[in-house]
Amino acid sequence: MTISGNAIYRWGVFPLWLLLSATVFFRTPIPIDETRYLSVAWEMWLRGDFLVPYLNGNTYSHKPPFLFWLIQAGWGVFGVNDWWPRFVGPLAALANLLLTRQLAQKLWPEQTTAALLAPWILIATLLWTLFATATMFDILLTCCVLIGMLGLLEALQGEAFKGWRLVAVALGLGILIKGPVIFLHILPTAILVCCWRLGRPIAYMRWFACLLLAVAVGAGIALAWAIPAAMAGGDEYANAILWHQTADRAVSTKIHTRSVFWYLPFLPLFLFPWLFWPRFWSNLRTSRFFVDVGFRFCLVWLLATVIIFSLLPSKQVHYLIPMLPAFALLVARVLAQAEVHKRMASELVVPGLMGLIGVFLLYLPNVPGLAKLSWVQSVQADWGLCVLLIAVGLAASVFYWRKLSVAGLATAVVASIFVGFIFFFRYTGLAYNLQPAALQVKAFNEQSVPYAYVGNYQGQLNYLGRLTQPLPTLSLEQTTAWVAQHADGYLISLEKDKPADAAYLQAHREYWLVFRTAKQVADLKPL
Repeated sequence: MTISGNAIYRWGVFPLWLLLSATVFFRTPIPIDETRYLSVAWEMWLRGDFLVPYLNGNTYSHKPPFLFWLIQAGWGVFGVNDWWPRFVGPLAALANLLLTRQLAQKLWPEQTTAALLAPWILIATLLWTLFATATMFDILLTCCVLIGMLGLLEALQGEAFKGWRLVAVALGLGILIKGPVIFLHILPTAILVCCWRLGRPIAYMRWFACLLLAVAVGAGIALAWAIPAAMAGGDEYANAILWHQTADRAVSTKIHTRSVFWYLPFLPLFLFPWLFWPRFWSNLRTSRFFVDVGFRFCLVWLLATVIIFSLLPSKQVHYLIPMLPAFALLVARVLAQAEVHKRMASELVVPGLMGLIGVFLLYLPNVPGLAKLSWVQSVQADWGLCVLLIAVGLAASVFYWRKLSVAGLATAVVASIFVGFIFFFRYTGLAYNLQPAALQVKAFNEQSVPYAYVGNYQGQLNYLGRLTQPLPTLSLEQTTAWVAQHADGYLISLEKDKPADAAYLQAHREYWLVFRTAKQVADLKPL
């Protein structure tokens, strides 16, 4: 049976998505990012202010409000609950899969196999898989990038009004999701149209005029929120959302600054397992893909993103997520070609690598450097054995079918990530579950016990504890005076080393969240 006629490739990716989505039930919101974003949505909900985001009583200018709006929309329908925010990320991930398939159909209308393979490849590309269920912005932003790329193709293929309208909407929503960074994902591919155009002449003046108009309309969509928000949030907030969070962070930021080559060593890991499959490289060598306009379109999109984000000073691994559909489309196009002669040994390379990962997990507590992490010492053999079992099952399928299938490999990767989430959050315990600490703060409120957080507070506890008032914060210099005035109070701090005494103590990632009574603080040296 051919792939195009195989129901597994047509529908099987959806059960795989459900399996990946189920990981949200095995963890609580992860500090610091997820807990912070949920606290922003929670405070907006409490205030009834859907224009200006707030975090712990202060305007929050680091991100636009679209994710928070989605969370509140679900709360408006279902009431405030924990499950709806958890599903925003997976639902956006499902949209990624569907839009990637649609884009493949638009790029290669005569090549149905590529369209069927593309979602399978995306769902098992490691970087995308790890973040697919996160309550963050990048998977949502990827939806806008895909819509924008669909718009560019529509515009070039004759549906100009429809295409540029899609581009404008993608840019506008992208700004509302994560800011002007959306321009860096879409505009380079649009500007470099001469490198990928679909074999037809282009009226360049008209193309760039329409592109400029789409940018203007997209900016207008974003300004429909930004201008009223700037007026309502005050001068400092207005300056932040209209300038500081765009130009300053792109050019002169000191946040997450890294070398221009920082991404390069990570790219093979991000794109695992597909880059390690010999069949991909064999098919790539034996076919003339570079004359394929769809292939060139995806290659321009992929390379432009990597180069531009490498040149920017601020770098995080998840910044590259919106380029991953381009990679999935490239791999799908290559693997959709008639298979070259393959040897069994080459088909076993990826199952072998997965087996080595299982062995690595078995010896994880003894790995130099990693062994010093507190949670690593809790790792048991069951995690590594599960991954080894999946690898053996994948290898057995290769022996049975005489080849490695995309569906089999994708299923093995998603299953490995599924069990990985379960075991990781089991072994880390409360280090990634701040619910008990948040409930302790909630109890302080209910009992009218004075308390304050010392240092840079990131909103980790507001939503988890359903706090209805901002959590008081202090600088280190203010603690002595506060203790003198609140003899029955508590101070909360985040510390690197585990303290000898504390009223309440909880791991917080690789740090310690410490609750001390005023007397304990007075008896200590300064925090």
